[in-house]
Amino acid sequence: MRPIARLKTFTAAALVALAGLAAAALPAASLPASAQEAPARSGFDVTAERIDGTWSLETRADGTYLLFNEDFSTASGPDLKVFLSPQEVTDVRDRTATRNAVKLGALKRTRGAQEYRLPDGIDLSAFRSLLIHCERYSHFWGGAAL
Repeated sequence: MRPIARLKTFTAAALVALAGLAAAALPAASLPASAQEAPARSGFDVTAERIDGTWSLETRADGTYLLFNEDFSTASGPDLKVFLSPQEVTDVRDRTATRNAVKLGALKRTRGAQEYRLPDGIDLSAFRSLLIHCERYSHFWGGAAL
């Protein structure tokens, strides 16, 4: 191996090791709860109606956001809302879908990127799923496990 290649390999390995040490040295309590509990996810696990695409949770300086990505699309429906639910997505039923759930807002559109800001101080560990639900007719559209 050439000296330059060895230096690059050593530098990359040293940076990885330093990053690991820094992460280990940073106590979890100093991270906002949303940063600890908001891993990126994708896809919809259960759908009563057509829902395609990916989503993620993103922590920003001003809060945590649920993002439906550019590839998101769903069938049109009346009064579609986005919720976080304490129920497992596989346990959600039409009339019980919103029980103890937090409404993030009306679905902004049936295609494309959109975002929903989570309420300040929300404890994501209390929620098990993300739901799209027709409130008018109490119809569970679909959802994903958090």
